[in-house]
Amino acid sequence: MAPDPSRGLDTAPRLHHVGYVVANMGGGIRRFEDSGGALVVGPTDDELLGVVCALLRLPEGVDVELVGPLEGADSPVTARLARGGGLDHLCFWVDDLEASLRQELDHDALLLAQPTYAVTFDSTIAFVQRRSGLVVELMGAKR
Repeated sequence: MAPDPSRGLDTAPRLHHVGYVVANMGGGIRRFEDSGGALVVGPTDDELLGVVCALLRLPEGVDVELVGPLEGADSPVTARLARGGGLDHLCFWVDDLEASLRQELDHDALLLAQPTYAVTFDSTIAFVQRRSGLVVELMGAKR
């Protein structure tokens, strides 16, 4: 998708990571390490979002974010885990989060989560679901 200069985007969104929901963070990390993945960011508790996240880099250079429920928290991944967990979302780094979010909504995406701070990446994120059903995380500038 080409950037829309009228919206102030200088570059197109870039794939940042693939989100994968796990019930057990330690087991999830081991599974991806056994497949050649390297831990880039260790498990990080995000109390604001109610999740624990880790980031692994696959040999092909693709980053996978493991997301699990934070113990004792009302976690947004609980429903996803009830359906078996697994592949959850694609995350795109965007230069202008507000403009990119507006563009998604203009294309009939549903807003799943308002822009909020994410501890693991020290960045602002928002979630939408496209009409196709794809869940997309938009990640913007660091704090």
